[in-house]
Amino acid sequence: MRVELSGEVLSTDALAADVLEFMRLFTRGVHNWVLDPEDIEEVSTYLHRHAPMLAHAYTEFAIKTSVVSQAWSVTDQPTLFVSRVTIEDDLHDLRQPAVLIVEDAVSDRCFLQGIAHVFDGDDVMDAIVERRLELLHGGGKDRACAQAPSARERFRRTSRVALFLDSDRLTPGETTKCHRLAERLEPLGIAVHILNLREAENYIPSEVLRGALRPREASRLLDQLTQLTPEQRGHFDMKHGFPKAREDGLRVPPGHQNLYDGVPDRVIDKLRTGFGTKLTELLEREAASGKLTAEHFEDLGKGVVEELHAILTMLRKII
Repeated sequence: MRVELSGEVLSTDALAADVLEFMRLFTRGVHNWVLDPEDIEEVSTYLHRHAPMLAHAYTEFAIKTSVVSQAWSVTDQPTLFVSRVTIEDDLHDLRQPAVLIVEDAVSDRCFLQGIAHVFDGDDVMDAIVERRLELLHGGGKDRACAQAPSARERFRRTSRVALFLDSDRLTPGETTKCHRLAERLEPLGIAVHILNLREAENYIPSEVLRGALRPREASRLLDQLTQLTPEQRGHFDMKHGFPKAREDGLRVPPGHQNLYDGVPDRVIDKLRTGFGTKLTELLEREAASGKLTAEHFEDLGKGVVEELHAILTMLRKII
């Protein structure tokens, strides 16, 4: 997080221990120090008084930090303002990792690290790897949402908790159980992102799907998948495909309504198998190898790239 220490914090010797702990957080890269260049002299004097052995190194760090912080935009990420009144609670909140509650810690970690590789999310990646962002395994939507209030209680002043869920939508724009569960958490100050498409697997580019199955089988499925519109693809069960044909004549589950009405029977029937359950793991591997770019995701439909950027932005606000 971006943190600014108020002038009153540096005007008293009583808070020196807390200020020095903040310095350790800043120099380790756990949080970013917002510092005006005009305050360097005051900071240096304070550091020489309370940490003479480290004062030179800390002052050099402060000078570099002040230059960098001037380039930040306030619209990118909010700044936490630390005062004499809040410093104890702020330290309590910032010395512990942020929390992201997910349905499946393994699969969702792969998805998030995959998009971080592609969309300049090295800072988010580092936070996950260094455990400055804890991925809390929910074990399903209900249990994930049930854990959110207790995760919020870890923090006193600043909520550093977010929830990330599939939408389970079968049609575009559908309000599902996931949305209703999440609505209860937003008043607690918990950041929430419900995917616009059905599941994380619907954000896997065809370039990645090609490696999910044997070449011939993957090619056959991809040929049929390309017959779907972006909206149809975005609500298709990528892992398992359409269920077997029903005796009552319905080609697809009734929850899809008329979304697939214009799709030929032969395409529906050939898509009754999916691409498997390891797609997010494959996404991360392909992204880490440098084989994916933002252009691969643009083909998935309007707004997809913007949404993936928005997920990373949400995480930056709590990290």
